[in-house]
Order: sequence, then structure tokens, then C-alpha cells
Amino acid sequence: MIINKIDLLPYLDFDLDACIAYARRVNPDIKVIALSARSGEGMDEWFAWLEAQQCA
Repeated sequence: MIINKIDLLPYLDFDLDACIAYARRVNPDIKVIALSARSGEGMDEWFAWLEAQQCA
């Protein structure tokens, strides 16, 4: 699961931890990547995941 726009979290009424917990109720093994294209946070992890999927 990709959660984008995490750079906006300080300005929004959004509970990231609760979101991830709800997703894990549905799929306990879900891979979660939180990223921000603006700051670059999480982009390396996402690119590595994409690369791994391409080789699988």
C-alpha cells in the first residue's frame, strides 16, 4: 500500500497509524510505503520495491 503526500500530514486530520492498522486487519502481511514526491521521503524504498517486483 502506498500512502502518498505524507508531507501534508501536519496540516490534515489524518491518522497514519490508524490507516496502517486498518489495512493490516484486512491483510496482515501488507507492505506499506509512505512517501512524499515533494521531499523524496520513501521514494528509494518504493523504487527498490518496484525493482524487486520486476525481477520476480
